[in-house]
Amino acid sequence: MIPIAIHLWNKRQGKTVKMGSLRWLEASASNRWSSIRLNNVWLLLLRCLILLLLAVALAQPVVVRAPQTPESRKAVYVGQELLYRAAARQQLQPTIDALLQRGYQLYTYTPAFNPITKEKWQQLNSAGTDSAIHSSVNYWALLPVLAERHPQPQDSVWLFTSDQQRYFAGMRPATIPENFRWFPVASEANAAWVQAAVQTSPDSLLLVAGNATRDGIAYTRFHTSSDIKSISVSNQQLQLQRQNDTLQATLSDKSISRVPVQTKPLRVTLLADEAQEPELRYLQAALQAIDSYTQRPIRIARAQDTAAADWVFWLRNGAVPPQLQQQVAERGLQLWVQSGGAPTTIKTSMATSAEVVEVRKFHLAPVRQAQQTVWATANGEALLTVQPVGRGQVYTFRSGFGPSWSGLGQSTLLPDLLLPLLFPQQDRELHDVRALGEQQLIPARKAAVTAQKAPVAQQEKLLPWVVLAAFVLFLIERFIAGRRAKG
Repeated sequence: MIPIAIHLWNKRQGKTVKMGSLRWLEASASNRWSSIRLNNVWLLLLRCLILLLLAVALAQPVVVRAPQTPESRKAVYVGQELLYRAAARQQLQPTIDALLQRGYQLYTYTPAFNPITKEKWQQLNSAGTDSAIHSSVNYWALLPVLAERHPQPQDSVWLFTSDQQRYFAGMRPATIPENFRWFPVASEANAAWVQAAVQTSPDSLLLVAGNATRDGIAYTRFHTSSDIKSISVSNQQLQLQRQNDTLQATLSDKSISRVPVQTKPLRVTLLADEAQEPELRYLQAALQAIDSYTQRPIRIARAQDTAAADWVFWLRNGAVPPQLQQQVAERGLQLWVQSGGAPTTIKTSMATSAEVVEVRKFHLAPVRQAQQTVWATANGEALLTVQPVGRGQVYTFRSGFGPSWSGLGQSTLLPDLLLPLLFPQQDRELHDVRALGEQQLIPARKAAVTAQKAPVAQQEKLLPWVVLAAFVLFLIERFIAGRRAKG
């Protein structure tokens, strides 16, 4: 009412001039009140709006913006060894196609997590042949990285990988997020290769060929002439070619492997303190079995001088001498370190053997990033690790061979386990198709995925804008009122 009253009060009155006899007549009250009329309505409304804005400004208004809830991410990740094998694709295609129809996105399970479009997926399925993929990806190491990509409870991840042991190294993650589904895909595979070659006489060779299946690795000896051109290993034909001191084998898939031809004995030095002397009996027996079976000469010594040794087994509690470490880095010495300190009592078994070998004691120590697991227990604990040091390598054994430590000493498996270490074959992991069981491969525990702290709703103050609008309208009102007064 106040702006209306002011508007009426400021109503401009015209000047009245009385003429003739009308000067003697007095206006009636009804005429006076009938002259009150609203005019300049828009100016009135403008003044009302100014007062309204001032009232709103006193209330200090704010605009509350609702926080944006992160969208759920649905993804399917597939290992490359499955993507480029026709049999595996045919096995996975119905499931993956159903997931894609439900809004899932397809990616490779590689460090780059490359996306695969639906068109690319259809192209892969239409290809009836396999592509040779030699992947060195460690799927256990990728799992924590993948978990960081899907931190929301509403995320859903399906993971398909091979169950072959060569794709898993180091320590198995302790947990897997509860919104992950991991499906190991079994594949029937068979691989053959030449593990070793020994010059037994000027015109004779001893070949040790390896044959790998899902259940394990077996070795076969061949006594042949130096000019042999091929051998058959488990119904697989290997084409051979001698090049100086190297034997080249062309495998059935056209891949090539090379092994050096051994012309002199392997020199092994054993160094143990009194507490670990019993361990040497099992180690020596395994080395002699390898020597006898492969006919690759191994010369075992107990001397302190290691300058001419190819391998040194250090079974002492003390630290490895600096000169021995120097020989590893500079000369390419292979060093086996086995501590006899206080162990942790456990009840488990070897993880990758067809024969069950119990492990009763174990040194529980963290595995450094530079170390890779060579032998592991069924629950994923590293028994034997290897770390490159200069030109050589350092193997760290966390258990023992004696009955109080494990069943390795009494097992026929020990020579087979030591053979590829003593006489390594180039790219041997490419032929290793041994499989891990699902309990050994997938983390045993599910990790709860908690929702991230909800973002606080944003508040934007409108007071400056309301005051600015009122000031602009006031300037407009003064401009209009000024022109009206002049008119």
